[in-house]
Amino acid sequence: MFEVQLRYFQYILSVSIVVGLVIQSSPLLVASFVGIILTWLSEMLSAQLNIYSIKYFVVLNVLLLGFSSFIFSNFFEQYRLNIFLLLLIFVSLTYFLFQKEVNIFQIGNLLFLLFIGSISIGYISGTEFITNKNFVSYIFLILLLLKSASVFFNLQFTNFQYFFDFFLVALTTFGVSFFSDYQIINTFIAIIPFGLTTTLLNFLFVKLRYEYKYTKKITKQIYIFDYLVAMIASLYLIKLFNLINGLF
Repeated sequence: MFEVQLRYFQYILSVSIVVGLVIQSSPLLVASFVGIILTWLSEMLSAQLNIYSIKYFVVLNVLLLGFSSFIFSNFFEQYRLNIFLLLLIFVSLTYFLFQKEVNIFQIGNLLFLLFIGSISIGYISGTEFITNKNFVSYIFLILLLLKSASVFFNLQFTNFQYFFDFFLVALTTFGVSFFSDYQIINTFIAIIPFGLTTTLLNFLFVKLRYEYKYTKKITKQIYIFDYLVAMIASLYLIKLFNLINGLF
């Protein structure tokens, strides 16, 4: 029930992205994306740890560490995000080692989820996102619509699932780029690693869900926001706009 409520909250935040595009409000767009990522992280952690026990303190601390990348990016702009990530990993590892009820497998999963959440929030709060906020927002909303449609038509769990994930993000990115001033050849070069990274991260998220201790079974529900968060994290990992602009 908790996961379902978080899912509804993510859809509400997605609607706020549409509002942010209409009124051209950068703070609203940033807040909506950060909220979606933190909600996704909460949902992932709630199935990894028992939130109805003392472990909810661990969940709250992980969320706080993930949100700290937003604070870091806004108040310490002179430092690079990767320096912060190294400090974050060190602090997180030290913290998790003192949690007796968290085993080594959960520590690895938590560090991975914290890393993805931190780089995604750090990217959304950075200048690159603000400069290209409309581009990212349109890709996000189109993918949300198409992935939701794939649930209705039961297209996700076919033999071509990973090809579907790759070409969906690739064609969507190319379609949005077509209405911009980017060169076509640079766009083709950029969407290949972008699609591959998004598909790989989405696959890793699904693998983590099969290891959830507090999930009784994996249903045929498509985890749409796994795919969308993977897309956002890929924007940072491969520097999409540097590739599109031909800045290698």
